[in-house]
Amino acid sequence: VFFVLRVPMAKHGVDDMVMLSKVSENAILENIKKRYDADIIYTYIGHVLIAVNPYKLIEHLYTDRCLKDYRGKYQYELPPHVYSIADAMFRALFSEGENQCVIISGESGAGKTVTSKHIMQFIAAVSGQNPEVQRTKDIILESNPLLEAFGNAKTIRNNNSSRFGKYMEIQFDLKGDPEGGRITNYLLEKSRVVFQAGGERNFHIFYQLLSGADGTLRNELYLGAAQDYFYTNQGNCYKVDGIDDVQEYKDTTNAMDIIGFSPAEKRSCLAIVAAILHLGNIQFVDAGQDNCNLKDTYSAECVAALLQVPLQSVQQALLFRTIQTGVGKRGSTYACPQAVNGAEYSRDALSKALYSKMFDWIVQKINEGLYINDPDSYTIGVLDIYGFEIFQKNGFEQMCINYVNERLQQIFIQLTLKAEQEEYGKEGIPWENIDYFNNKICCDLIESKRNPIGIIGLLDDVCNFPKGSDDKFLGKLQESFQQHAHFAMGGANEFVIKHYAGDVTYNVDGFVDKNKDLLFNDLIELGAMSQNPFIRNLFPEVGTLDKKRPTTAGFKIKTSIGELVDTLSKCQPHYIRCIKPNEKKARNCFDSGLTLHQVRYLGLLENVRVRRAGFAFRQFYDKFFYRYRVCSEETWPNFNGDHKAGTAAILKVLSLEGGGKEFATGNTKIFIRNPETVFSLEEMRDRKVATYANRIQMFFGRFALRRYFWELECAGNNAILGKKERRRMSFERPYTSDYVNYRENYELKRIVEEYGKEKVHFADNVTKYDRRSRRQRRILLMSSAAVYIIALEKNKDKDKIARRKKPFVYMLKRRLPVSSITSIVVSTKQDNFMQFIIPSEHDNLLECRRKTEFLSCMIKIANVGVQVSDVMNITIKGG
Repeated sequence: VFFVLRVPMAKHGVDDMVMLSKVSENAILENIKKRYDADIIYTYIGHVLIAVNPYKLIEHLYTDRCLKDYRGKYQYELPPHVYSIADAMFRALFSEGENQCVIISGESGAGKTVTSKHIMQFIAAVSGQNPEVQRTKDIILESNPLLEAFGNAKTIRNNNSSRFGKYMEIQFDLKGDPEGGRITNYLLEKSRVVFQAGGERNFHIFYQLLSGADGTLRNELYLGAAQDYFYTNQGNCYKVDGIDDVQEYKDTTNAMDIIGFSPAEKRSCLAIVAAILHLGNIQFVDAGQDNCNLKDTYSAECVAALLQVPLQSVQQALLFRTIQTGVGKRGSTYACPQAVNGAEYSRDALSKALYSKMFDWIVQKINEGLYINDPDSYTIGVLDIYGFEIFQKNGFEQMCINYVNERLQQIFIQLTLKAEQEEYGKEGIPWENIDYFNNKICCDLIESKRNPIGIIGLLDDVCNFPKGSDDKFLGKLQESFQQHAHFAMGGANEFVIKHYAGDVTYNVDGFVDKNKDLLFNDLIELGAMSQNPFIRNLFPEVGTLDKKRPTTAGFKIKTSIGELVDTLSKCQPHYIRCIKPNEKKARNCFDSGLTLHQVRYLGLLENVRVRRAGFAFRQFYDKFFYRYRVCSEETWPNFNGDHKAGTAAILKVLSLEGGGKEFATGNTKIFIRNPETVFSLEEMRDRKVATYANRIQMFFGRFALRRYFWELECAGNNAILGKKERRRMSFERPYTSDYVNYRENYELKRIVEEYGKEKVHFADNVTKYDRRSRRQRRILLMSSAAVYIIALEKNKDKDKIARRKKPFVYMLKRRLPVSSITSIVVSTKQDNFMQFIIPSEHDNLLECRRKTEFLSCMIKIANVGVQVSDVMNITIKGG
């Protein structure tokens, strides 16, 4: 892919690493480092975007101006940016008629969540503005702070780490406006509710509530400080750099209002958060004979009040466990007392269940406000999922998270490396295979259903036995995988999986319990007896107790990720690979060793090699023909040959070399090497289609808008009737409104679009007179909101290549909101002068051949008055 570089290549690297003079891991690393040092964090490998987390805000990188610059631009026109990927998805959604998705991957702390936010902001900015569309966009945008509050937390590696996976689908109508959406969430890290490692925090919402609640709410929820609660003080971390818990609490509660939470629902969510804090402070003392009692009842009383259940029921659910023996009439029920460790398990299980059920309800609430059942809608999916993790102690959650990342890596390999190379062989295109690491063997190790069964299946089997334990699970692993190339035994209670991103040692402590994900019937019944209907409805399973064995956590994550992969495979994928430059979360700090490790396991070198040797675009002959046949006079409007011959005729327009140099013909597809060729065809097609559409509109407009133009003519003629001398031909001249081909002039359109969606009613060439009475050529545009005075001037860009490609550019000289124009003055003679009267500003004097039509538009559409006088007192600029 060839780009116009804005800076010297040797100093700041190349925009697309396919263009590197030497292809090696070190060359890729050096290019990334050069750009990172210059605050250039985005780089392409073909259509894949590489994003390096700068751990700081880079000036002008995400401004409204920058966003508008990337709107409607092809990838080669501007430097790499996440907005370019977002724009490519948005345009392809309607030009190709296929659902789109973007897969954002990388380690924890690499910047995936922030990247997904920028994509959402771009889509919101470029779509419609009517009230219903705005409501949908508000819910989509406000779902971010809400889900971050309840689903994100500070970890050792990331101050705002997503502790759940999220796939956001945005539905668009045929006009390109968002009409709905849906969020699918994956594997919330429930264990964080009850335990945090040193230097980490619980979910943000706990600290937001404790810091941001007002005095009244604090009293109602019996709140203290974060240091006072076991569930928030284990990590000994209460404040985070760059996070204002008070302000974010306001943002969270505001998001609840926008999404549609009722006051009762909002109050119930906060009450559950407070109840969980108090649950964590319930302590137990050993009473002997495997019995225990509450150390004190204050925290339990707070829990009972907040959950609206009897205190005695709270004590009973935590201190005793109901066991059933037998079935039917022969069955018996016993309330067995629990030892301290059993009571603590019940306490933590209830806390995790309350939080996860509330989180699922929040996602469902957002979906209720978004989802539209429209089978004709198109969707853009944004996948923001937890990154690959390696901690000092890695447990069940880390294995699930890393398994998900293995599957996402497999999708990337399948679609960008494996499938692409296989396709060349099927199509008869000469190709020399490029080796790469296929991580399918690692995915099978974890998820395989047979011969041998994978780790998750083995864990489920152990959980199905009454006396299944972590030790038995570890023994089964050793028996089954001792000879596996990607498995090894570790130290005591440990095993190692050799992932694509590195070797990870897992400790089996808690694997069985976390996979069972059991919630005792006593705890379910406690929630179901709440006097608060919101809390009561979180426990619908109370009516189906003991009917069937619940599915395990491992089975759920394997199933949900399988469904996610199926969903992604039905979309046109786009890829963003996020890279973490250092472990310190520090700005301007580049760790070459860490970055090189990511370059290797992300397969960037292989990706560059395949892109350099391969073809950037391929399409079936029939689809290519029907899309681009309008570009060639030989194929439009009629063509008698087959689709392959038609494709060859279309490519003649660009004078390309065949035989694999610039394009190659396969058995069923056309292959084009450089994306600029496709971009040129797209631009040519856009202009041709726009030209034909304008001709059709103008043809029908002559008949459909006859009354409109008649009323327009009357408005202008009546304003100067008997006051101004007229030329004979001006009375019978038909109005056409556009005399500069504005409808097909995309540069002029872009100037107007910067101020919103304004319909232009008049466009013509005029002469402007400056303060020294010098004549200057200008273009006059009149929209429903403003009058634009535009000049065509020499391009003064410092880049010589840019000046050579575009020697002249349109420059907006003045924009006059119609509300600021008090009147327009014309003389009584047969001249074309018009004076714009703008109080407290300088006036403009213009000469326009079609002044009567312009005056008609100003009177009829903008309600601006016209004065007729032979004396024009003009206020000039500067005094």
